[in-house]
Amino acid sequence: MDVKMYWRYLLGLPVFILLFCSFTSAGAEVQNSKNFVYTVSIDGDIYEGTSTYISDAINEAESHNVPLIIELNTPGGLVSSTRKIVEGIMETDVEVVVWVTPPGAWAYSAGTYILMASHIAAMDVNTAVGAAEPRPSDNKTVSAMAGWMREIAAARGRPAEIAERFVTQNRVVGPENALEENLIDLIATDEQDILERLGIPGADIRHISASPLSTLLDILSNPQVVIILFIAGLVGIIAEITTPGVGLPGVAGAICLLLSLWGLNVIEVGLLGLALLALGAVLLVTEIFVPGFGVFGIGGVVSVLLGLLMIGKEPWVELGNVVIGVAMGLVVLLGLFVFFARKALRRLPRGGIEDMVGEIGVVTKTVDPLGVVRVRGELWEATSEERIERGEEVLVESIGTEGGRTRLIVKKRRSA
Repeated sequence: MDVKMYWRYLLGLPVFILLFCSFTSAGAEVQNSKNFVYTVSIDGDIYEGTSTYISDAINEAESHNVPLIIELNTPGGLVSSTRKIVEGIMETDVEVVVWVTPPGAWAYSAGTYILMASHIAAMDVNTAVGAAEPRPSDNKTVSAMAGWMREIAAARGRPAEIAERFVTQNRVVGPENALEENLIDLIATDEQDILERLGIPGADIRHISASPLSTLLDILSNPQVVIILFIAGLVGIIAEITTPGVGLPGVAGAICLLLSLWGLNVIEVGLLGLALLALGAVLLVTEIFVPGFGVFGIGGVVSVLLGLLMIGKEPWVELGNVVIGVAMGLVVLLGLFVFFARKALRRLPRGGIEDMVGEIGVVTKTVDPLGVVRVRGELWEATSEERIERGEEVLVESIGTEGGRTRLIVKKRRSA
């Protein structure tokens, strides 16, 4: 076998394996698609990550045309996130069961709307639903939320007037009263009760875990975290403006500020992804041409990776896991390219290195004790025993190395 033929077989083998695995897994899904249901769990406050989690789960259930069981235990959450979950449940063609569980669980506030929106509403023993009065509870807001509750309940054939009291009277009921008033469809103590109601007793139950993006969005949309990010972003930007040079405060501040703007609903998640990708690209290019200490490179990689996660969601474009994996691999390769490019730009000529001693340069990034200076039209890392501000002239005293990197030892040039 010649070399060319060998490489063809070698490169074609992974493609064959991938195709084989795809057909095999696809066949398995078709074979099992008639006898299983998906489940997800909401346990805690409802934020943007929760709505993304439920949306992904509904899409997965729709792709296999199987029911989805949402196990619910929440004290409430954001109205915007709740609205997205309710709309997703109301618009889907697959059966969505919302089950308040385990015993002692709540479906308060936002959870009440989600329970009322379900095709099948179930509660475990010793659970509670209600307390959906909005905050602030002014007449306009209460009227709007009560009207929304009425519409949701009526659309599912549940008594709208009774459901409305969850908002107007801040009412709370247990499973027995909820069943008696036709607010729920059954009291379920285990998953088999739900499966029997769906008409598929004994079906397999497959749990869908929250994706890393959903977890990240949950954290970033937490109002307390949003405020911290916004303040940290402002402090970082101000520190960068008032301190000579560009470094960690500015890079971290820019990323924090972008994330907080999304948390404050100023920009959409897709637009946030584009902004993070653009910032990451700028930082990576800057890392090549501005000698420093890896701040731009690290910030660029973090920004690009966050951007890839964000850009994978609507309203812009939906990216598959394979595409995201390839993109992240390219980011790693780009990081290696930046590393070697910087190393090449920093490399001194083989001869004449001692001739730089006595040369005069200009500080481009404050030396305190490390910084960057321009000597002979080139940028060099530099160190000094004294603080030297950007724009001041320096005198090269000697050449040193640290960790295999060349560094100029300089001092402030004083007029004769």
